[in-house]
Amino acid sequence: MKAKIVLIFKGIVVGLGKIIPGVSGAMLAITLGIYDKCVYAISNFNKNLKDNMNLLFYIGIGLVISIGSFSNLVIFLLNNYYYVTMCFFVGLIIGGIPKLYNESKINVKELSNMALVIISFLIILILNSFNPEHTVKTEASFLTLIYIGFLESFAMIVPGISGTALLMLVGYYDIVIFRFSQIFNLLSLFDTIKFFIPFNIGMLIGVIIMSKIINICFKKYPVKTYCVIFGLILSSLYILITDIFKITLDFKLYSYCLIFIIIGFLISYLLEHVMSNK
Repeated sequence: MKAKIVLIFKGIVVGLGKIIPGVSGAMLAITLGIYDKCVYAISNFNKNLKDNMNLLFYIGIGLVISIGSFSNLVIFLLNNYYYVTMCFFVGLIIGGIPKLYNESKINVKELSNMALVIISFLIILILNSFNPEHTVKTEASFLTLIYIGFLESFAMIVPGISGTALLMLVGYYDIVIFRFSQIFNLLSLFDTIKFFIPFNIGMLIGVIIMSKIINICFKKYPVKTYCVIFGLILSSLYILITDIFKITLDFKLYSYCLIFIIIGFLISYLLEHVMSNK
């Protein structure tokens, strides 16, 4: 039962990462120790069917709870307590890095490994530097929602890429976050179903394709894959931290930010400790 509750809680945390702009849900999944397990379960669903269903079911519960219940809360926190909220997520990410590094068995003295880390680090920085003019869309067609779902799944599987940031670039973030916040609203049930049918079709297509690709990479090139992932995580952390502290904050706010980084770090670290001793 303890392990199931922890999986649900981890699903909730990853779900929050799908809501907050600039935060990668896949990156949080990696630092919480469930990324490779989920990728394997999706791409090899028929093998160890019971275990795969059990893992995805409880994480899925956490995702639904998180997205459906906390979308409005996250919007409120970002609008009113942006810096401490983002610092909390920075702490969550940092807290999982030590265990990930130990499991990856990366040899930092090997030139090719460091080259992959640096290249993947720079790729995210380059992508982040693009800031094309875009308008916020207020509606989307059936095919467009499939496309949006595919984008979301791409970011869900590829660590270091924020799905919300991608949706902001194409102008559909407001539509998606609003529908997420209406999941449990029975008054808008019909509109929610109309949204999620094509959206989930796109997500399903993307998750199946990308999970198989990532799973192959882990099987054939595990250390190299971890090198790329480390570069993505480090660049995402760099972007988040520089964005949070791009303006000068007063000492009191700096103190709060540090406290919430520590809280996030401890939660992430303790979750990994619980899972490793289940």
